[in-house]
Amino acid sequence: MKFIGKWSYSCANHLATAMNESHERRAVYYYGFYIVIGAAVKLVILVSLALLLRVLLPTLALFFVFGSLRMFAGGMHMDTYNKCLIVSFTIFLSGAAFSEYTDIFWNNEGLFVLAAVALFTGIYILLKYAPKDTPNKRITNPTQINRLKKLSVLYLFILISVIVVLIKLGLEKYAIAACLGILFELFTITPRGHKFFYRISGAMK
Repeated sequence: MKFIGKWSYSCANHLATAMNESHERRAVYYYGFYIVIGAAVKLVILVSLALLLRVLLPTLALFFVFGSLRMFAGGMHMDTYNKCLIVSFTIFLSGAAFSEYTDIFWNNEGLFVLAAVALFTGIYILLKYAPKDTPNKRITNPTQINRLKKLSVLYLFILISVIVVLIKLGLEKYAIAACLGILFELFTITPRGHKFFYRISGAMK
């Protein structure tokens, strides 16, 4: 979306001019504004579509779990904003719809099994592959890698604890959405996940 770039440049240029900053600093500001504005636009569109499909709360639950775990574990990024938009919306909305319309078919035992799968699969994948960096943001410091890996696993335990509480409270659809958010995020940091998204990215050119 070109308007995001234009808004970001306008904000960065205004800030750099007001603070009498260099061109290099303006570029840094531009990148920051692009991330923030892009995320805001994505959230507005996602909420609008979720409202239209009547799956707002499961969508927000899945989005929060996916995004918050991603802060520690990293993950695959599409090479353009529009591709990211299409792929992430497809994942979030389909997962939310699954949570919304299949929760009546799940009993507590099945939900606990799903949570256990998310937990043990998550421990294995996070210890083996996290954190997954990007070409624009490399993570090479061994201390930082070890720290993010431990934080990822710790945060996974926190998420699973919340999911258990949701199950006990009878909030099945949110428990399902949270588990799917974990599993989707885990997939983005695996080699198979990378190959899958690279193929999608290539097909969308």
